[in-house]
Amino acid sequence: MILFQYSIIILFVILIAIPTSQVFADNSTIPWKITIKANPGVNSTLFWPPELHARQNETIQWINNDTVSHTVTSGVLDHPDYAGKIFDSGIIKPGGTFSLKIPADMWSGYYYFCKIHPWMTGKIDVGIAYLGISPDFNIETDKESYSLGDTIRISGTANNTDQITPVTIQVFDSQRNLVYTNKTNLLADNSFLYEFKATNSIFKTSDNYKIKSFFGFPSTITDLNIGFNNTLPASSIPIQDAHTIHYWMKNNARLWSTGKITDSEFVNAIQYLIKNDYMTVHTQSVAKINSDVIPEWVKTKAEGWSNNAVSDKEFVFSIQYLITHGIIQL
Repeated sequence: MILFQYSIIILFVILIAIPTSQVFADNSTIPWKITIKANPGVNSTLFWPPELHARQNETIQWINNDTVSHTVTSGVLDHPDYAGKIFDSGIIKPGGTFSLKIPADMWSGYYYFCKIHPWMTGKIDVGIAYLGISPDFNIETDKESYSLGDTIRISGTANNTDQITPVTIQVFDSQRNLVYTNKTNLLADNSFLYEFKATNSIFKTSDNYKIKSFFGFPSTITDLNIGFNNTLPASSIPIQDAHTIHYWMKNNARLWSTGKITDSEFVNAIQYLIKNDYMTVHTQSVAKINSDVIPEWVKTKAEGWSNNAVSDKEFVFSIQYLITHGIIQL
């Protein structure tokens, strides 16, 4: 019983840190950067990133980091009559730049290419971007600020799934340079969880960073802001090894993840721990769960934890997610 109480206290220490996405001021006078550079491992040059979102009245700047000249020309190669009708940079020599301020009446999205090297193409999405939550697509992070070595967890749900596409994740520094990008797929319930490590190859300085996320076609865009401090320790929350968590809890996670007990039964087990003072929580009641709203990735985490493939910290993040979203109301 002492070991069991000790492990649950550890769980509570983690759960009391309820995260929210902190909003940092955006500096709209700084242009979004697109570099023209060689594609590593491929004998070609590309626009990087190949797809970018910008609000009206914001500026996009193309930087030619290649050794030959290029152009940035609106349109597509298959319709030469329309090429350059919206904008055309002319020749951009190596080291040169081209800037475009998105006018208030700009289309919601358009393509561009290089007239000298027409296989080089890019896309600009223009319109409203939502901070964290949009009517169709929402994203959030598990914390508002990170340190070197932390795992950054980005989760979300797509409400409009008429166009199923991968979820694109982009991270920009405060000067609006792309520092990281990847894609992930929605799960069967249209939720997703994407994780990556905060390394100094991505986050080179202590600063504020913006995460942009695209979904669907035409794209629905949401973004949010995070902080990074490379002078802080990797984690301010003490985490114990997996063997300190009582086998009873891990067995319940295994039964739940394999469908042998229901969502409500699994949550009732957590409620039992709280009601019987194995965990000190400042609340008067523990609400029942709505079994229809548990994201599928939470169950995946529970299964991995029960098989020792997921750490205590990752599993507790899943429980924390359920609490912070009112699925379990403390």
